Amino acid sequence: MARKRAEEKQEKSTFSKSSFKYGVIGIIFILIIVVGGIYALTSIEDNKSSDSNPKQIDKWLFAMDNDNVQAMYGASGIPTLAIIDKEGNVVFYHQGATTKDSLMPYITSAMEGTAESLGEAPDFTVNTFNNEEFTLSEHRGEVILLDIMGVGCPPCEYQMPELQKIKKELGDDITILSVDVYFSGETVQDVLKTYGEYILR
Repeated sequence: MARKRAEEKQEKSTFSKSSFKYGVIGIIFILIIVVGGIYALTSIEDNKSSDSNPKQIDKWLFAMDNDNVQAMYGASGIPTLAIIDKEGNVVFYHQGATTKDSLMPYITSAMEGTAESLGEAPDFTVNTFNNEEFTLSEHRGEVILLDIMGVGCPPCEYQMPELQKIKKELGDDITILSVDVYFSGETVQDVLKTYGEYILR
């Protein structure tokens, strides 16, 4: 009789240990499922966020010339390009269309701080098409490629893909700003229609 009770006690003890063991395993399994579910939901939300606001690496800032930038930079013809180094100095100035290959040496020297200064860049403030205010002097420390352009200007249109190549290659290492000077009396909608594929919004 005593032996039978001892065996029953041992069986209960073994059962309790087994129950505890499987209970712990069950809890761990549930935790893994819960953590995995949270991770999956977070990943989905991140993907939704990145899909709704994809990084526009081949687009740049556009603005209308509401601060007489054309006159400040003596742009009697368009396009007029100015490269401004990190210290706020003009290191390249050119009227007429140009190419990525001809601009890159000047951009590189501006980035490296080895470009010869042509003088301090006139400060200005414009409102960009992505609803921000751009003041040149607030962008010290950046290399700026200023593109003074307009609608109804074939050389300006020719040059846009060249600027896009630069933006694609350098990304955030360069800030490109195209300022429309109302060349043909255009409106914001005209600029969007003509150059929409390049405009950061």
